[in-house]
Amino acid sequence: MVMVLNEPKEKLNLVTVTRDNLTWINLERPGEMEKVFLSQNYSFHPLDLDDCLSHVQRPKIDEYADYLFLVFHFPVYNKQMLVSESSQVSVFIGNNFLITIHEGRLKPLIQLFKDCQEQEALRQQLFSQGSVYLLYRIIDKLVDYCFPMIKKSMRM
Repeated sequence: MVMVLNEPKEKLNLVTVTRDNLTWINLERPGEMEKVFLSQNYSFHPLDLDDCLSHVQRPKIDEYADYLFLVFHFPVYNKQMLVSESSQVSVFIGNNFLITIHEGRLKPLIQLFKDCQEQEALRQQLFSQGSVYLLYRIIDKLVDYCFPMIKKSMRM
């Protein structure tokens, strides 16, 4: 799958980190313009692109010849309402790319991406083992983030 940039990145709500042959694209609060960008630059199934903008997708994995599309839900604690709410993360993963799409509410995901932008050593560690390893580390951070909420809910 080859990415040809048809739209200037500065107009889109996306940021990238690249090392070697692997690019992590992070989309926070995507809209129609980001969906068009993905459809023009990748051969993703149109229904998967629609699912990225939907906030009520069930967790799933769709397998294609050259990529996987995954939908995850992780809890985010709402301090005003004193409840956990679901936050969706959609992921496209292929041999040389990882695309995360979310609403910007998951602090570990945001922080890991920022750290990868700023720290060459971390980029080398995470990116040198491929897109699957990078996704594993993202999920690991998000799962660790859930444990304090689980402990808190068990005390109530």
